[in-house]
Amino acid sequence: MQWQNLTEKAQGQSSKNWVNTPLNDGLLQLIGKHKVNEEGVQIDSKIFNLSSQSMCLRSLKYWVKRAKIQKHITWHCARHSFAVNILNNGANIKTVASLLGHSGLQHTEKYTRAVDELKQKAIDSLPKLKL
Repeated sequence: MQWQNLTEKAQGQSSKNWVNTPLNDGLLQLIGKHKVNEEGVQIDSKIFNLSSQSMCLRSLKYWVKRAKIQKHITWHCARHSFAVNILNNGANIKTVASLLGHSGLQHTEKYTRAVDELKQKAIDSLPKLKL
């Protein structure tokens, strides 16, 4: 991810196509301010300097520990949570497929099952009616 356009640009694993994911204000605030040099000119550099997959995994473990999460979290978990959360918030499946870099809807549909399960759990949590 680079400061120049503040979107996450990643290459898909299977299709090898690049995916641009825009960031919202909350994420931008979390990332922090754009870095500038001594002259006050913005530096076009990577936001996170994670040079290898092992470095990314190490950073993820650190962030999970710092957040006091007591689960085994992987990058795939983060991707799954992202998809389920935006579907839960009303995004349509084509948009989610595009954000995930899926070429079709088949792979994205598995995330809708998780949303359907959440809906059922929400309904099941309602108090039982006694008639």
